[in-house]
Formats: sequence, C-alpha cells, structure tokens
Amino acid sequence: MRYSRLTPLFLLALAAALPAQEPVITPETPVDSKILHKWLFSGDPLLIAWAADFARRRHDAQILAEMPDFLVHSSMPLAYGGDEPPAAQGDAIGAILDALIQENAPVPIRAIKLIAPFFPAQAAILISRLPIGQSRLTLQNWTYEATGIRGGRILARIAAMMLARNLEATKGMWYRNGGGFVANVVAASEEELWIAVRSDNAIEGPGESAGCGDWPLSEIPNGWPETYTYDLVENDPEARTPCLVDLDGDRIVFRRWPEHARGGSCNAVAGLDPTTRHRLIAYWLGVHDREMSWNAFEPFTIKWTGKAAYQLQLGKIIESQREKLHATVDALCERGLMSEDEAKAFAPRLVVTVQCEITPCPLQ
Repeated sequence: MRYSRLTPLFLLALAAALPAQEPVITPETPVDSKILHKWLFSGDPLLIAWAADFARRRHDAQILAEMPDFLVHSSMPLAYGGDEPPAAQGDAIGAILDALIQENAPVPIRAIKLIAPFFPAQAAILISRLPIGQSRLTLQNWTYEATGIRGGRILARIAAMMLARNLEATKGMWYRNGGGFVANVVAASEEELWIAVRSDNAIEGPGESAGCGDWPLSEIPNGWPETYTYDLVENDPEARTPCLVDLDGDRIVFRRWPEHARGGSCNAVAGLDPTTRHRLIAYWLGVHDREMSWNAFEPFTIKWTGKAAYQLQLGKIIESQREKLHATVDALCERGLMSEDEAKAFAPRLVVTVQCEITPCPLQ
C-alpha cells in the first residue's frame, strides 16, 4: 500500500484555497465600540443586527448616537421600488429601531419619516417622544391619510389624536382644502344613514364580522440575535404596556414582541375613519361620543305604505340629520375651534344608503 505525503506548503496552499469561515457571533462574544461601529456600517444585515443587539444590551451611547445617521444615509435601502424590505434588511433595521426605542435615544424627524411607511408602530413610538414643535408638520402630513403605504391610516389616526391634544400647536396649520386642522377633520367626517325600506318597522343594521388571533411561531434565523418587533393596541383592558397616546380615555399602547413569536390582538388600532373622527369631534365638544346628537352610522327603517309617504319620511330623516351636523359645526365655532368662514365652508358629509327589502321592490 502506498501513502502520499502532503507537504506543509501544499497544506497551506489548500487552506488558502478554501473559503474562509466567519467567526460565529454569540451574545458572549467580546466586543467594543470600535467593533460595533465596523459591524453597523458593514452593509451586512447580520452584522448590523448584532451591532444593534450589543449596543442595546451594553447601553453603548456612541453606537446608539450613530444609528439615526445610519438610517438616513445607509447604502442599505429600506425597500426596492416601494415594496417591503427584504427579510434580512427588515430584521436588521428592526433591531436598530428596537435599540433606539429601548434605550430612549433621540431620533431626528428625518429618520422617523423615512422608516414610517415600513415600520409604522416604531415610527409612532419615536415621534411621540419629540416635542410637538418638532413633530407637528410631520403629524399634519400623516393626517392626510396617505394610501399605498403600510399603516398609513393608523398613523393618520395617531397623528390626529396627538394634534387634537395640542390644538395650540395647530394654529397657523392649513390644509389643501383651505381649512385648519379642526375644519379638516370636520370636512372629512361623515354620517352614514342606512335606511331600510320594509313592510314592517323592525330596525336591523348590516352585520359586521371580525377576526383576530396570534401569529404563527417561527424560527430564529441561524446565527442571528433575537430581534424584536412592535405592535399597537387600542383600549385593551389586559394591556399593561407603555401608553403611546391617550385622548379622553381612548388609549393606544405599544407592545414589544420577539420577532419569531409575535402576538396578536382583538384590540387592533382603528384607522382614521368616520367613527374615529366622530370621537375627535366629541372630544372637542367636551362630551362622550355616545352623547353626540348624531353618530357615524345611523340605521333607520321606513315602513312602506306608498311612494308619497316614503318620500316624505325620507326627506324628514335627511333634513333632521343635516340640522344636527350643522349644529355641531356651530358649536365648534362657538368654542373658537373653527372660524366663521370655516363654519360656512365645512361640515360633515351626509351619506345616504337605501336598502329595499320588499320583493318585488316598489321603488323600482
């Protein structure tokens, strides 16, 4: 039997030809700020996530101070063509945002605006920590309820609640329709009259259904640190987490979850819609929304006895509700929340939906 002898030079050459293996990083790996700085700006999502993890656990003020600048100027894009960030990039940026939130580090408005379309909960948390003087213009832009971005309606709602608590800061704030903040909320509000035409007087509104639950568990990616995500819940009696905004008992809090084991909720935050705008108006009038003379949704039933009687009842219902809407505008004007010119120009919309439930329908 013959054996070949491998010379030391051959072994060195062979080792050089093999791909180098990166050292495995663990939470116990010795690091310092210099190493973390190198990882943060490496362009490698895995190293970036570890840099954020160590900076949070070590309370590394130097690296934490560099993170907002990284978000603004990093060559690692948040997304491609307006889509969701690739998974690894999203996890890395999520780790940075978690470190900034947990360490209560200052984050400039420019960075918050950049991450808002992709991390709305984190953006809402970070902007809530800024003085209203720094955040009000961004909050105003969010109340335009931009569509096409994730969480746009929720950010619009949170922004409206924050501004509603600080009306003094909204002075001089004008919207595209020519009105101020309160007038803009009023102009975008609406009351839907749902009118059923039946052969009896039973009142039934359209049914609603909703579902909720937890996310499925997933695995922590191999070699990655534990990363965390955030969500927002509204008026959850079980929530014992930090409050984001509280408007007259309407309370939105945020929760922190391990990314691989995030939770769900049956108390998701409602977006800025007719119901939540109605609550804002009630808050400004100093009453509970249930005490308002009108609601965002009002069901009525008209018993069919003939076309003339139907038209008379329909006209009375519409006129009665229209008077209530104008009375609300007058009350806001009396409180100095809307100008006389705004009161003439803006009022909640009245949307009328008629459902004929008689077969064959006599309205046709």
